[in-house]
Amino acid sequence: MPASLSACIVLYHCGDEVNDALCCLENSNVEVAVYLCDNSPELMTAENLQWAFPGVTVLPQEKNIGFGKANNAVLPYLQSRYHLIMNPDVTFEPTLLARMMQYMDAHPNIAILTPRVLNEDGTEQFLPKKRISVHYLLGGLLENRGRLFRRWREDFTLADMEIRSPVPVEFATGCFLLIRTAIFRELNGFDPRFFLYQEDSDLSRRVLERRLGSIVYHPDMCITHRWSRENTRTFRGRMRQIRSACKYFMKWGISW
Repeated sequence: MPASLSACIVLYHCGDEVNDALCCLENSNVEVAVYLCDNSPELMTAENLQWAFPGVTVLPQEKNIGFGKANNAVLPYLQSRYHLIMNPDVTFEPTLLARMMQYMDAHPNIAILTPRVLNEDGTEQFLPKKRISVHYLLGGLLENRGRLFRRWREDFTLADMEIRSPVPVEFATGCFLLIRTAIFRELNGFDPRFFLYQEDSDLSRRVLERRLGSIVYHPDMCITHRWSRENTRTFRGRMRQIRSACKYFMKWGISW
């Protein structure tokens, strides 16, 4: 019988941290069909991981095709009820996936469930939860330049609210989201025009615009994300962010 849950991790110049992510999937108390989409085949990372984790399926790419396209490569293989999209730098406790699936089973109107994201020291990693706009993006880029920008960022991430129970949101982070496989299929996955950044914003918006279900943030479902934001601090990373934001606003219209 096909597993009720599938998961895809995109590999691109990953370090040893991906071993911890795969251990979390392997140690979960639910069966998971795991796919590794390898965007850096020259490093032989996926082949080495296949020796250590023989149950995984490797989908090698000839080059780096981007985050969205790489995740979409798994679509022809999916036979699950739920599909997990996660980064290689994420860890979680063994019961998490079962609890998330049970919550979605009990709430069939939910299309995507997104968790609370923690830093390694246990502090919260406040990620966006509202629909992106120009001033929210400026808040993220310039949050260290003044109180106004910090307020914009806090509003974008709901950091200024104490959330103790599940709430509907407009954004699900691509570092870890659980989506109904049928909905992921219906959307044909991520929009491949987004190489990196804003593909999760676009996916979230398409779910809501097409009324396929709600996106729910659950503060009791927690993961740890070793997010360094190094890619966003380089000139190349900044330019990639800007290009992706421009593509998003060209598609959906500019919103201040």
